[in-house]
Amino acid sequence: ACAISATHLRTALREAEMAQAQDPRQAAEMVRMLQEHCIQARTALEANPNDHQALAKWGEVLLELSMLKQGEEAVALIMQSIEKLEKSLDIMPDNHNALVVLASALNARAFLQQDPVVAQDLFNEAKKNCLKALELEPTNQRYKQLLEAMEDAPQLHAQLMAQIQTQGGAGGAAKPEGDDEWFYDALGWGILLVGGVTVIAVLNAKAAAMG
Repeated sequence: ACAISATHLRTALREAEMAQAQDPRQAAEMVRMLQEHCIQARTALEANPNDHQALAKWGEVLLELSMLKQGEEAVALIMQSIEKLEKSLDIMPDNHNALVVLASALNARAFLQQDPVVAQDLFNEAKKNCLKALELEPTNQRYKQLLEAMEDAPQLHAQLMAQIQTQGGAGGAAKPEGDDEWFYDALGWGILLVGGVTVIAVLNAKAAAMG
């Protein structure tokens, strides 16, 4: 596989920072719209607790909403997204779209881990879900590209963690490994976006490296 270069990594993070700097009114409108979708999904589930489509949609919307948040709030939304998607798949295991969104959510969660072993376990779980989706939809090119991009996810995670540690120590002594508050502050929007919905920036960086 073609490795993701530091240049492509910086480009992806720059794009993430630009997205964060969008018009606050536009961002607020996006949040409002996504929250409305959450309410609609919750209403559908009150009527039918086994509505797997509503659960899957809710999980997808929560993951999208996490892209507009930072730090602990974004982490909580990713975890809620995973919970909803897993419940949906418990009811309908062969929902290929839910499998791919879950893979993206797990990938996002992996990028939030300081421990490379924990991150690797999550990357493996994400890849497993993506493989199952591809088995169900073997001609889906987006799933194929996503699966290929996931091959480089552990390497990208290592690059990002090294970059964060370097930034943490730039002003003096390196920050302690257990300092979660510092870690999530340093993580910020960019790394969430790299690991986020449909692994947007990972795919973009991978495509750029192959181009």
